[in-house]
Amino acid sequence: MGTTNQGTMRAYLQHLCNWPFQLVYILIQVVLDLVLSPTPPPPNTTLGRPKIAIIGAGLTGVSSASHCVGHGFDVQIFEAGSRESVGGIWAKVNNTSGLQIHSLMYRFHPSVRWNNGYPDRKAIVTEIEKLWKRYGLPEKTKFDTPVERVYKDEHGRWIINDPSHGRFDGVIAAIGTCGDPKMPHVPGQEKFQGPIYHSSDLDGREEDAKGKKVLVVGGGASAIEAMEFAEHAKAKKTYIFARSEK
Repeated sequence: MGTTNQGTMRAYLQHLCNWPFQLVYILIQVVLDLVLSPTPPPPNTTLGRPKIAIIGAGLTGVSSASHCVGHGFDVQIFEAGSRESVGGIWAKVNNTSGLQIHSLMYRFHPSVRWNNGYPDRKAIVTEIEKLWKRYGLPEKTKFDTPVERVYKDEHGRWIINDPSHGRFDGVIAAIGTCGDPKMPHVPGQEKFQGPIYHSSDLDGREEDAKGKKVLVVGGGASAIEAMEFAEHAKAKKTYIFARSEK
């Protein structure tokens, strides 16, 4: 039997061995959804419970808003970025990014249904978008609206920026710890003749790395993904500089 046929047979046997576990995994997610997910309100429903302002349309903001709406609270999401910002940090990273922990431990809402143990960036953003739409949040989201001020009026109700956005009974800050990419300046880098990219800006840059020597500065998760990018782009050689061994 040829090497190709052996590889195909091995992959087929591995699939046969894995499918019972995958079936159990899918059933667990279905049960979690049926038992724990709050019911989305019908379209155009007037929600009578207190109104909540949610700052940020990332994973946490969308999850918080869906739980609020599912339990009868009205919400307004304020997002500093554009429509493409839904998903927060996952909307900004490269397509090479993905979960580095098993998806069983990455359940931001009971209705999330992963197809495999380590979903990639596209799969994660897709689940966030599905959740956002399932609970009718598109019409409750204000894009291009940076929150610069949060304060209370004389009656103790919250105001976001100014009264034109309405008044709220509560505020959820879901801005996360990761924002826009920051590119540090390294002394002398202006003399470097080759391209310099932030780790979040590698999609479509394969030709710039092909056949070249690539230096990755940093030793965290983004650095590992950058090394994967360089390998996929067929870089001549890849080096990594890190402050500590990880």
